[in-house]
Amino acid sequence: MKSLFYIFTILVAVSCASRQAGWESQTKAVEITSAEKATLTKKAKELWAKRAETEKLKESLETFEQIHRSQPNDLETLTYLTRGYYFLADSHIEDIEKKKSTYEKAAAFGEKAMATNEAFKKKVDSGKTVEESLDTLTEREVPAIYWSAASLGKWAKASGIAAALKYKTRIKAMIDRVEKLKGDYFYGAAQRYWGGFYAVAPSFAGGDLKKSKINFDKSISIAPEYIGTKVLMAEVYWTKAGDKKQFELTLKDALNSSFDNHPELGPENIWEKKKAKKLLDKMDDLF
Repeated sequence: MKSLFYIFTILVAVSCASRQAGWESQTKAVEITSAEKATLTKKAKELWAKRAETEKLKESLETFEQIHRSQPNDLETLTYLTRGYYFLADSHIEDIEKKKSTYEKAAAFGEKAMATNEAFKKKVDSGKTVEESLDTLTEREVPAIYWSAASLGKWAKASGIAAALKYKTRIKAMIDRVEKLKGDYFYGAAQRYWGGFYAVAPSFAGGDLKKSKINFDKSISIAPEYIGTKVLMAEVYWTKAGDKKQFELTLKDALNSSFDNHPELGPENIWEKKKAKKLLDKMDDLF
C-alpha cells in the first residue's frame, strides 16, 4: 500500500513539473533599420567576447534580446541567447532560484531556435512529441539542440526529482541527436554529457562508471583545451569512484591549464578554474 502511494505521489509530481516550451510563446516583432541592427550586433558581439565579466555578459544578452525582438526567428541571435543564459546561470549566478529561472530562460530561447526549423515546428504543432520530432533537425540546429538540452537538464535538476524524471527521456534524445549530427560539437559536449550521466545516474536507471570513464576520456581526447570536462569528471566521476588522489590530480591539471586565453574558450575556462578551486577546497568533505 505504501509503495502504491509512493508511485501515485511521484506520478502526480511529474504531471505538475510543467513549463511552457519556447515555441509556444510569441515574440512581438519591433522594427529597426538594418543599420541599427548592424550597430546592435557589433555591440553584442564585442560584449560577448568579454563574457568572463558578469556585467559584460548581462549587457551582451540584453543587446541580443533587442536584436531578437527585431528578428524573432534569427537563429544566430537565438543561439547566442541560449548559450549565453546557460553560461550566466552555470557560472555567474550563485542563488539557486535565480540559477533555475535563468536556465529555464536559456532553454526557452533554445526551443525557439529549434523551432526555426519549419519541419520540426510543424511536427510538434501537430501533436508529436519532441522526441518524435528531433529527426527533422539538422546540423544547422545542433547548437540550439545542445544548449537547450543542457539548460533544460540543469533547470530540471534544480527543480527536483519530478522535473528530472519528466524531462530525462527528452534530454537524452536531444543529446543523441547532437552526437549523431555533429559528434565533436562544442569540444566533445555529447561525450561530456554521457560521462556525467553515467556517473550520476543510479545503476537501475543506467548508471555505469565504466561507461562514464570511457565517455569522459573520449571528450578529453577530442578537446583537451576545454578544462570543464576535467572539472566535471572530478566532480561526478572521481567522487563516485572514491578516488581522492585522481580527483586532486585532475583538478590540479585543470588549474594548471594554459588555455585561459583560448580565442573561443577563454571566458569559460576562467570560470571552470574557479569551480576547480572550490572543489579542491572542499576535497576533504567529499571523501
